[in-house]
Amino acid sequence: MTIPVPSALPSTSSWQVADWLDRNWSSDPAGSDGVALITLPALPDNERWQLTHSVVGCTSATATRVRHYLDSVTNGALREGSDKGNFDVADWAQGLWVPPGRVLITRWTGCTPGAVATLALQATILRRT
Repeated sequence: MTIPVPSALPSTSSWQVADWLDRNWSSDPAGSDGVALITLPALPDNERWQLTHSVVGCTSATATRVRHYLDSVTNGALREGSDKGNFDVADWAQGLWVPPGRVLITRWTGCTPGAVATLALQATILRRT
């Protein structure tokens, strides 16, 4: 009688730390609807971000709210937010993930027209090998 011995499957790919992100973005001036928006480019299919730190700000003369979304500004795409959009800091110990091919959208509401919003992110960048 022969008993087959289990064998490990070969690894086809893995995620490796490739770089570290520390970058700032600014919105266009808020319109009469009080919205300021920053839409980052879609991540490549072989890259994902583990966001660890964020600072948001806005030059609005009124209090603003800020929300982070993946791909679209809908309730189902909401990932994080604050009612202190003029200035707030977030730290994510386990990371707020932006998956491959996805878009991070940050949206401020309640801005005075012409106000400019800013987003600073720190993240670990992982690439599939």
